[in-house]
Amino acid sequence: MEAQNQATRKEHFFYSAFYFGQNVLWGFAGLVSTYLLDIGLDAAIASVILLVPKIWDAVNDTIFGIIVDRTRFKNGQKFLPWVKIGTAAVGIATILMFAIPASLNDPRWKIAWFVVAYILFDAAYTILDAPMFAMPTVMTTSVGERTAFIAGNKLWSMVGAMFATVLIPLVRPRTGWFVASIIFICFAVAFMLPFLFIGKERFGQPEKKKEDEQAEISFREMARYIRGNRYLFVALLVILIMGVSSVESTLTLIMARNCLGNESLATIVSACVAVPVIFVSAVIPAMTKRWDKYNVLIGGLTFSAAMGVVSYFVGYGSIAAAAVCVALKCVGLSFYTVICYIFVADCVEYGTYKSGTRAAGLTFSLQCFVAKLKNAFLHSIALGALALFGYDSSLPENAVQSPEVTQGIWAVFNLLPVIGCVLSILLLVCFYKLRDKDVQVMSLYNNGEISREEAVEKL
Repeated sequence: MEAQNQATRKEHFFYSAFYFGQNVLWGFAGLVSTYLLDIGLDAAIASVILLVPKIWDAVNDTIFGIIVDRTRFKNGQKFLPWVKIGTAAVGIATILMFAIPASLNDPRWKIAWFVVAYILFDAAYTILDAPMFAMPTVMTTSVGERTAFIAGNKLWSMVGAMFATVLIPLVRPRTGWFVASIIFICFAVAFMLPFLFIGKERFGQPEKKKEDEQAEISFREMARYIRGNRYLFVALLVILIMGVSSVESTLTLIMARNCLGNESLATIVSACVAVPVIFVSAVIPAMTKRWDKYNVLIGGLTFSAAMGVVSYFVGYGSIAAAAVCVALKCVGLSFYTVICYIFVADCVEYGTYKSGTRAAGLTFSLQCFVAKLKNAFLHSIALGALALFGYDSSLPENAVQSPEVTQGIWAVFNLLPVIGCVLSILLLVCFYKLRDKDVQVMSLYNNGEISREEAVEKL
């Protein structure tokens, strides 16, 4: 039932290049919790101001998803124009976050500046991220090819993130946060631009909508699509749980400063986190040709949970031993970073098949909201833990904290991901029943390549 490739090699290449650039940008923006501590904000206050703007996100992302699904541009496109707008906006907003003047001595002004910039960043990222994730669903009807798109996305996302995290500890101390933000964001956008001119939308409208391309999806149809898409809620909840519990990248600099004794060793830690994801992302398309990606994910999460426990007890006395344990733990986490996002694309086909309405914009906006929500919770949990252990942000930037704080950082770094893996496995085993062969049939029916009767027979 697998359809032939319908996207060009250039589209595959530049789709991946886009995510390389985006995650250079995201890799820099992801260090915002460290930035807030470095400009002198209390850890407890910083954890709150990273979380509060997400209340607006709950409204912002949903509204944008509805706008996307109810809007068709004059050139017939639904997603690519939004990506173009978002690419420009997110670069500007990211620089603004790191532009708090040193002359602002009053913490209240620092907080006000950052909250405004952070809200603008979140809105810009929604405009960029949700439509970009939706692009493979309108570029091809092949489930296998969509897996290749998203695996390529995650592979080069990690290459970009690793590129950023390797260079940030080398560049940032010499230039400061603001100048470094300009350097990294300009570099990132240069890689994101080509896809904006190469990508092409080909599919995506259910048969009943093709008779009237200008017909808008009603709110009732959207509500029916969401209510009947139970697997989407499971996939998003797993993304949230795993995202909140995967603190490795967030605590990289702080863990290297305290547990390993030198911020420059963050490069080694970042490599141990990123390299497994790069390797796994490269082999996932081949693995999912042999095994259903659901089974691949369950196996990966189980392995990761076991290695997280091992890593904690091995400890950080030996840098080499700690690095090996972290790398092995992140092998399992790598499957989550790729496959859970493919699940969301699968849920677009499932929801369309069940309801007759294609609400990809709303679906990926919800994914974007969950992704940003998990990052907010992630930063808040990490900073809240530091405050709980007595982290002193008044000390110089590279000062080593107390032994109690150091041990607490190591425990959170290793054991919180274990809890996330266990909870996610339980959710998937109990509530996620969607499988690859069924998604492919639904995709072909949704795009008019087979009849309803043929689909029912094959499901």
